[in-house]
Amino acid sequence: MSEFPYPWPPGGPSPADELVRGAIDLHHHGYPEIAFDHRTRHEDWDELAIARAAGMAGIVLKSHMWPTVGRAYHLRRMVPGIDVHASITLNPIAGGFSPLAVEAAARQGARVMFFPTWGAAHDRERGGMSRHLGHILPRAAGLTREAGLRATDEAGRVRPEVCECLAVAAEHKMLVCTAHISPKESIAVAQKAKDFGIESVVFSHPDSNSVAASREEIRDMVALDAVCEFCTLGMLPQFQRISPRLAMEIISEISADRAIITTDYFFEWSPPASETLRMLAGTFLDLGMPFADIRKMMKDTPARLLGIDLQPCPSP
Repeated sequence: MSEFPYPWPPGGPSPADELVRGAIDLHHHGYPEIAFDHRTRHEDWDELAIARAAGMAGIVLKSHMWPTVGRAYHLRRMVPGIDVHASITLNPIAGGFSPLAVEAAARQGARVMFFPTWGAAHDRERGGMSRHLGHILPRAAGLTREAGLRATDEAGRVRPEVCECLAVAAEHKMLVCTAHISPKESIAVAQKAKDFGIESVVFSHPDSNSVAASREEIRDMVALDAVCEFCTLGMLPQFQRISPRLAMEIISEISADRAIITTDYFFEWSPPASETLRMLAGTFLDLGMPFADIRKMMKDTPARLLGIDLQPCPSP
């Protein structure tokens, strides 16, 4: 494992650097993820060492393929001083809508339950992550929308097996994220989650091609106490699916209390998590967003969603 110095700019840490301190990235992919030739910028331990040096409090390790419980268990011991939270994504390879899979993951420390990504019928209809998977794994090119997973039935009711997964998540106090199911399914899940005592779910990157939610659907989710995710990855040059200005406009409409900023760190060309968070925090500050609002989205709300009590960071 390499040790990375974290030099500060002339004059010491900037306000954007201060915002990274204590931040928790709720959407972070590791390596290997899909295949060895699908690289990230750093090995997991080096990525974590950089994040720790920048003062980040933790990450949620997500995988489109396998529950990350084993990887997180070992990384916490390899890189002390930063929390690594495990998760499970309910894709077919991990059991789909399987309460048993969710329970097993939770009993091994999974803190987050993501709904399907490439396994979701909606993702396959839109050519989202399922299409990207087909570029890496030849057999994934045969994924069909007919075989995709749907959280609701033809009448729009949340399926029984999905309700069982929500019940397990509630029992183990897991955070629920909608991932790549459709906005309509997400709204139904957010409503049903309340029946199990889950007050707030994360509406995963509604701006992404895999979800493609309207502004009205975002408002409907927020009205159900959902928290809207904005991924820095979507604002980087390769995608540019949403601009920082437009993200600020939506955040202003729904309030910073109902938004989080994550990285969705995933590709070799993507900077490390701490740097992508610093870049976006600095951009938001430059565009006039209050320091306190950015801190809520990067630190306070992620900690609350995970049930973590963090020490407050002073304003600059």
